[in-house]
Amino acid sequence: MHFAASIAALLALVSPVAATEWLSCSDAQGAASMDLLLGAMDVVAVAGMTISTGDKVWASHVEYGPGEPVTVGQAFETPELLVVDAMDDAMASKVAELRLFKTSDDAGLTSYGGTLRIAGHGAWAVSCSAP
Repeated sequence: MHFAASIAALLALVSPVAATEWLSCSDAQGAASMDLLLGAMDVVAVAGMTISTGDKVWASHVEYGPGEPVTVGQAFETPELLVVDAMDDAMASKVAELRLFKTSDDAGLTSYGGTLRIAGHGAWAVSCSAP
């Protein structure tokens, strides 16, 4: 019994907390959007995404909505930049590119703005909001 409790305590220490939040980016007219489910980690971790323009929709998981399947191609973050590429399900072609600049105020609130390009559909200036 003591051994099992020790193992459970050890697993609790090494298991990451799965806290996540959505970062929602769209252009001013609502013509295009990309929403990212970000894990609360020290590095960027995109756990899911949805992309839309017009009547076209892509989603990384069925629970995030209907649409063609996509997956994360690359994702990296610096103190001033967040870059995410969405690839088709076969990882053969790029579906979308999100390039964001970010800045934080003295209270720690972060603002994001940049561009979203959806292959074959266009490119837009976007701003983002997070809870």
